Amino acid sequence: MVVGILAVLTISGTTMMVYTSQNTKSASRSKVDESSFSLSEAALNNAMAVLANPTNNALDADLLPSTEATASSAPYENGTAKWYGVLDRSTAVWTITALGLYDNPGGAAQVRRKLTAKVPVVPTYTQPLNNPSWNYIYATHTGSACDETFSNNVGGSSRLYVAGNLCLNNNAGANPTSMIVQGNLDLDNNSYVGANTNMSTRVEAYVGGNCRYQKVSSSWHTCTGNEDAYNIFSKLSDGSTIGVNHTPPVIAAPAADWSVWYENAIPGPASSCTTTSGTPPTFDNNYPNRDNSVGTSFDLTPNGSYICRVGPGASTTSTGAMTAGQTTINVASATGFPTSAFRIRLDDELMNVTGGFGSTTWTVTRGLNGSTAASHVVNSTVLWDDANTSGELSWNNSSKTLTVKGTIFIDGSAKISQASNYNGQATIYLSGTMLFNASLCGTPSGGSCAFANWNPNSEMLSIVAQGTGGQVPANDSIYFPNGQYFQGGLFATGDVDYQNNSSSDGPIMADQILLSNNVTTNSFATITTVPVGMPGNPAVYAQPNPPQMFAG
Repeated sequence: MVVGILAVLTISGTTMMVYTSQNTKSASRSKVDESSFSLSEAALNNAMAVLANPTNNALDADLLPSTEATASSAPYENGTAKWYGVLDRSTAVWTITALGLYDNPGGAAQVRRKLTAKVPVVPTYTQPLNNPSWNYIYATHTGSACDETFSNNVGGSSRLYVAGNLCLNNNAGANPTSMIVQGNLDLDNNSYVGANTNMSTRVEAYVGGNCRYQKVSSSWHTCTGNEDAYNIFSKLSDGSTIGVNHTPPVIAAPAADWSVWYENAIPGPASSCTTTSGTPPTFDNNYPNRDNSVGTSFDLTPNGSYICRVGPGASTTSTGAMTAGQTTINVASATGFPTSAFRIRLDDELMNVTGGFGSTTWTVTRGLNGSTAASHVVNSTVLWDDANTSGELSWNNSSKTLTVKGTIFIDGSAKISQASNYNGQATIYLSGTMLFNASLCGTPSGGSCAFANWNPNSEMLSIVAQGTGGQVPANDSIYFPNGQYFQGGLFATGDVDYQNNSSSDGPIMADQILLSNNVTTNSFATITTVPVGMPGNPAVYAQPNPPQMFAG
């Protein structure tokens, strides 16, 4: 009996020891698994920190290493976190793989856990204005007797900033709401600033140097106080006191960051189109060398349509004209559009599609987000407006509409050959020059621009040109032949040159702004919002949404 009892106790004790050992091993393994999973979560957080860093462009495919062999890593106690990712440009979605590698207490191979997630990226099209210079026509040249000149019969009401000396030739007039001249102001016969009709027609004027009106005297005098006798009809900032302020405010000129936008423009040299038709532009010929390599000036408005889109989105054309009261629209194709409610843009009007999904006849709600229900011609471009397209440069030759989104970079020159209008907000960088052989309007009116109706805060195309000469006169970066109009922003390292009878509506930054006979600079609304990429504003990029669709 004793022997039997001892045998039973021995078996029970052995069983307990084995059970305890197995539980210990299981608990240890569970702890290791949990620790390796925590490391994979840390790896995912590290990847998200890279994408969400505001100095990084989350739509840069090179932002994360693309394979496990090249994965980034960070050491942690008893383990390592690794991460890598692949960007699908066509959907603007990252697939991130996060690995947790935890040291095995038993000395065997590291315990490995993998976690994957999808990260959608939302583009940024606009930003608050950071540099007040974009509310002026701004001439940066200094060191000449006439750093900026208005020729005969030039008139204008745009706000004006001249870093040097301003000269007004015979019969030239300046009627800006405000005028800042850091140097001298020289008026030739019958030229003038403002009008003495009443206080509202006077110009808020600042002149830091001397002035003269050559019809009265060839002598210079300090430009301050009441200058009516010299055809300078001015007022102080209080709006009720006649006079010139002799202490002009200093507004810094913006600078263009060519290298940053060469790398981060979408579309551009480092980010080609994911959806194309027709013949879109060649953005570069030898990336990553920014050297004006595209030899032929790209026609933004050619005789054939083209599409260049990066990221999600779809477009089609209308197959019939549309009245302002119509609540249906017929389109050529529904391919690529959602199967539930979505927003479209037709010219300057926004509409909600509420029915007819998948068909070519859609039910629509008109005039969204402050837009106006209007009539539209057949073959107008119909855009999926809320698709978060990463960037776009497209042309509809039937409706003569240029669609722009984001910051675009062409390592060469561009031109406009057909009178047209544009939709969207964008900045186009050119290593070369810009030639306007035809007018381009944000708000068209017949064959011209509706200067009184354009809102630069909701519709703005800015051209940033680095080169001079070639397709334009020497020293010019941007050139307008006789009689051409433009609504938008202009930035030039050389001169912006308007020939006879042309009109400008929007801010201009240039070494000199050449205004020939009968050129008009129109007043524009105060700018508070600008397209991303505008020189002088901080670089703002696409940012990621929170990760989703976890697996692992």
